[in-house]
Amino acid sequence: MIKLEMVKLDLIIKNKNKVFNLAIIFLLLYIALRIYSYGNNQQNRLLEQKDKELKKNKVIENIASLENVMGGYKKSLVKQDLSSFMNTISDIAKSSSIEIFSIKPLNEEVYEDYAKFSFAITAKAPNYHSFAGFISKVEHYKDVYFVDEVTMAPSKTGSFGDSGGNMGLDVSLKISNIFYL
Repeated sequence: MIKLEMVKLDLIIKNKNKVFNLAIIFLLLYIALRIYSYGNNQQNRLLEQKDKELKKNKVIENIASLENVMGGYKKSLVKQDLSSFMNTISDIAKSSSIEIFSIKPLNEEVYEDYAKFSFAITAKAPNYHSFAGFISKVEHYKDVYFVDEVTMAPSKTGSFGDSGGNMGLDVSLKISNIFYL
């Protein structure tokens, strides 16, 4: 038995440096693994932050392009005087065979960034097609106009009467113009 213990003790003494070296290797592997994990986590966080910043940059670019578009609208949406509006609507009406009886300015509605100025118009149209053409020309005019309300009824007077019995349409509408403040 003593011989067996001596052999074990002798074996331990011979290999004590190897055991110690093996323990150091395992310790260093553990430390290296921890350093690698930390670096990998840092890299992942940086990639996530980079993605967030790229998304923010895209949003900022979109906002900048929208501001450019809004600047263009601000240049085109300028306040017009009453006579300019009336001349424009009258010219469009003449080209569409619409007879305007009155143009009445309504109250100006002021909002945070813009104001809306409306006009009540009463007119007579020979038929639905010419009235629809008038509305289309108004809404597609280079200055921005909106047709907010339309009321139509068969005409009681024969101003546009023809041999087919077409009496025309009595129309009233509200046209608005907006402009930036």
